[in-house]
Amino acid sequence: MKITSTVKLKEEMIEKIGKEHSYLYVEKENMTDEIKAGTEVFVTYGGDLTDGEAEKFENLIWVHVMSAGIDEIPKDIFDKALVTNSTGIHKIPMTEFAVGMLLQYYKKFNQLQEAQNKNEWINYSLSEELHGKEAHILGTGSIGSHLAKALQVFGVRTAGYNTNGRSIEGFDQTYPISELNSQIGSADIMINILPSTPSTTNFLQTETFKVMKDEAVFLNIGRGTVMTDEVLLEVLEEKYIAHVLSDVFNEEPLPADSPLYTFNNLTITPHCSAKTRMYNVRAFEIFKYNLEHINDKSKMKNVIDYYKGY
Repeated sequence: MKITSTVKLKEEMIEKIGKEHSYLYVEKENMTDEIKAGTEVFVTYGGDLTDGEAEKFENLIWVHVMSAGIDEIPKDIFDKALVTNSTGIHKIPMTEFAVGMLLQYYKKFNQLQEAQNKNEWINYSLSEELHGKEAHILGTGSIGSHLAKALQVFGVRTAGYNTNGRSIEGFDQTYPISELNSQIGSADIMINILPSTPSTTNFLQTETFKVMKDEAVFLNIGRGTVMTDEVLLEVLEEKYIAHVLSDVFNEEPLPADSPLYTFNNLTITPHCSAKTRMYNVRAFEIFKYNLEHINDKSKMKNVIDYYKGY
């Protein structure tokens, strides 16, 4: 197989691909029509394919996305080739990130660090506990289930939302996503892990936040597209809930003049919840496994259905 990658793999990874395959790393701006025409397998993070480009990949049979998001892969690529992604590699780093962000908020670690930077000693710093709280998680896949189990260790009751309310390991209760507004009122924490699909785009409206507890917290580590900027701004301005912790936004990087930077009830992180040194290591293992089973597509992992979006 002729493999072209816009993801720079380490030498030890390239050695594991096998001599029966050729491997070429190329920066996306240097992807010539000649390279595209000769490519049989394309490895990408997903953001370097455009509509109408599929016809230039004359021999393409498979695209592997080294991330979970496939919303940037054009439909004509799906029509031409098999598409797989790296779902499953995010559950460990994103769970650690989510727990860390919640602990940072409830334990006021930022304020304590700021006091240290000012040579101040806070005589009595009161913090909150995770224990006894109720977390509602939008998305019950590998990340959601893993996160739910971790939160249960802290004594958090977990509720999950999926398409039909089917039971999932790690959740004390599950609901159909259509019942969100009727169930979210009991939540102390709402966490979004939904992927970006036509059904999840702009899914969260102000009505959801209006029925939440005043002291509730919303953590978004899914996609910024789950709500419009207008909805997010209204939630912050009207203070429907106590705090928003968001790792994802509709516009990334978030521009320096964004009004979002002015809110003290918003914590901003730069879409980094899954980024650790193990990211590409885990993603490559899925790619390697699928490459070994390229002649038996029924055994390949994470094959994507374009219409479902996962």
